[in-house]
Amino acid sequence: MTFDELDGRMRVFETAHDLCVLPGLHMAARLDGRGFTRLTKEGHRFEAPFDERFRDLMLATAEYLMTGCGFGVAYGYAQSDEISLLFAPDENGFGRKLRKLHSVLAGEASAKFSLLLGAVAAFDCRVSQLPSAEQVVDHFR
Repeated sequence: MTFDELDGRMRVFETAHDLCVLPGLHMAARLDGRGFTRLTKEGHRFEAPFDERFRDLMLATAEYLMTGCGFGVAYGYAQSDEISLLFAPDENGFGRKLRKLHSVLAGEASAKFSLLLGAVAAFDCRVSQLPSAEQVVDHFR
């Protein structure tokens, strides 16, 4: 058996449950800092309730996700330890596969923030599929 044959046979176990965002639906991602309460209070002692250094790390990470990852992002918003992104209507990265969007965005955000901080930090990611502009507005409220 060749490698290509084996690869084709095994890949079905990875992709059998791929879910994709349908064309015409708006995609909005929300990235959330994992364990950031501990990171900000114990590990790096950022000032509560607002720390300019932490804000700058979050904004730089959001900017990177918007401009440096190869996705078409129309709007971004950062608050506390969360980053929200609205993808351009024609964004088709990774065929709009949710598992790829989740893992790539979480990985990119985690890597960028960690490099800026000089310590390990992690984000998780969820992508919302929104059928109307009104729901997009509500998502960012």
